[in-house]
Amino acid sequence: MITASLMRFCLPPVVQSLSRWQGVNFLHKIAAAVSLVLLIGTVFVAAMIARHAGEAIKDRYGAEVALYTDSFVAPLVQELATRSTISEGTKKELDNLFSPTVIGRPIVGFRIWADNQIIYSNSQRMIGERFPGSPSRTRAWRGGVSAELNELDGDDDVQIRALGVPILEVYAPLRQIGTGRIIALAETYEIANDLAEDVTSAQASIWLIFASSAALIIFLLFVLAGRGASELGRLGREKDEVRERVGSANRRVSEMNELHMQQVGSELYRGPAQLVGVALLKLDSLPPSPTDAAAQARSGDVEVIRSALTQALEEIRNLSKSLVPSSVYERSLAETIGTAVRRHERHTDTAVLLEITALPAQIPFSVRTCAYGFVREALEKGCAGTDANAVRVECCDDLLAVQVTATIGAEQVPPSHNQQWLRTCKDRVESIGGELLVKAMPGAVSYTAKFNIHELEVMP
Repeated sequence: MITASLMRFCLPPVVQSLSRWQGVNFLHKIAAAVSLVLLIGTVFVAAMIARHAGEAIKDRYGAEVALYTDSFVAPLVQELATRSTISEGTKKELDNLFSPTVIGRPIVGFRIWADNQIIYSNSQRMIGERFPGSPSRTRAWRGGVSAELNELDGDDDVQIRALGVPILEVYAPLRQIGTGRIIALAETYEIANDLAEDVTSAQASIWLIFASSAALIIFLLFVLAGRGASELGRLGREKDEVRERVGSANRRVSEMNELHMQQVGSELYRGPAQLVGVALLKLDSLPPSPTDAAAQARSGDVEVIRSALTQALEEIRNLSKSLVPSSVYERSLAETIGTAVRRHERHTDTAVLLEITALPAQIPFSVRTCAYGFVREALEKGCAGTDANAVRVECCDDLLAVQVTATIGAEQVPPSHNQQWLRTCKDRVESIGGELLVKAMPGAVSYTAKFNIHELEVMP
């Protein structure tokens, strides 16, 4: 129950965020991704540099303390070169050395280490104590100076930890004069208010520089992305306008061609076809020829002429029918497709299954004429030699699809995309903004012409 409630509470904001992200411009998405990588890199680099800067400042302060101990403490403890303890006289000299009126530095604790044992301390109760080894003391025994700021651990005096102020803890080697051999370690606790301020100031400056640089880069990145998006949007709009103008010009040219073909067909039917028909009628009205040889020869010539005229008339009629009929200009798309299917049925004596779903009332003339020619070509050439054909016309979400399907036998070879009629149909369909698809399936092949109605000019 709790999990379901959490999901109901958390999912809607996540879905809304994803929806808003999907609606963001592509260049702004790139800018956001680059900004995220830049921020991660900036935080990592700034943290690393700030840490190193703090270490460098601490090491500088630690070197100053080490120089002091080497100058004033090392000469007093040279006896540790031959023994593991220091004499009472040396202890008194060290006590005097680290008195507040002599030392002149805010040192609140001092120890001398031999191995892991404290052999001298300004806190008497710490003398003789043993502690496990630590990385800082190991580094000092190797000749380095180790400085730590506010990193007091269990080895440190409770009174020092209770001061509540920044404490610089420094381990420095004490060397034998003349040989340079490390004979002991000096551990110094010094109040480091100035050091803490220097470290904080330096690290804050580094973070400020990196943060301002990253903010400036991100700002410039989004400014450039915004300008790029605006420029791409302008170019996209110009491209759409050019595409629309080219598509409109192609459709107008297509309509002009179709109207010209209609005119040619009408003129063929009314002109040469009628003249040839009249010539045939005149030949039929000629009186019977005499029986002499010359007359019979002329009669044979007349029959040859009659046969040629009859053939010419049939070819003119077929050519006229193959052109776009003049009735397409006034008819709807469904009626236009029906006309193409019926003419194919009459011409081939085959039945074609026609399925037409609800279609828009207004469809451009160029689409109607293109669909008419596509259906006729697909039925006559793409479906030649098949037994069952079907034509389906449907429109879904402004996508008009005209599909011609033919059943082919197992021995028949599927059509090739290189067929001349198919290339011609493809050019005609694409010239007005459509798309022609050919799909070969087991036992069938389909040709589909698709048009986006909302992208076309709706003309009567």
